[in-house]
Amino acid sequence: TQPPRGNLFENLFLSLPTDEDLRRTYFWESCRLGEREREKFAISKRKSRLDKLWKARWHDVIKIKEGKTSSESPIKKSWSWEPIFALIEGHRFIWWRSEKHFDTGESPLGQIFFAGHSGLAGLSPLDLREFATEEIPFIVSVFGRGLKEQQKISLLVGSADAKESLEDAVLSASTDAKSD
Repeated sequence: TQPPRGNLFENLFLSLPTDEDLRRTYFWESCRLGEREREKFAISKRKSRLDKLWKARWHDVIKIKEGKTSSESPIKKSWSWEPIFALIEGHRFIWWRSEKHFDTGESPLGQIFFAGHSGLAGLSPLDLREFATEEIPFIVSVFGRGLKEQQKISLLVGSADAKESLEDAVLSASTDAKSD
């Protein structure tokens, strides 16, 4: 009643993984690793561009209020919060649809110049009525000279620290000497 004996060396050799076995096993892991590396490189390149080329005082991914509020029906909201990538460079607040749009060199969606009467704006009674109560502590309103006329935009940031950082940068850009 002895167990059947196979060829020990043959079994050992057949159990070793082939190149194809290894490729299939590590394919998705290598894809994830490559994506992480590309993301790190893109972040590093963006930070370098923001610091050295743009000399940005502040930058972040935030949300902007887009659309119109219907004056006939204050209950019906015809606007939404849209994500943007924004920065403050010199005396300008500039925004793009996303970080990717900034990275690829696309034209910005808009900009506000901090010249003359510009800076931070408080929320109007209409703003207070149309924003949700949990959003109000995280909303920053910025105004200045747009491409054609005075413009006011409402921005939603993610935290109280982010709001304070943005407000400090806007105040600094709108109150210092206009020498750029």
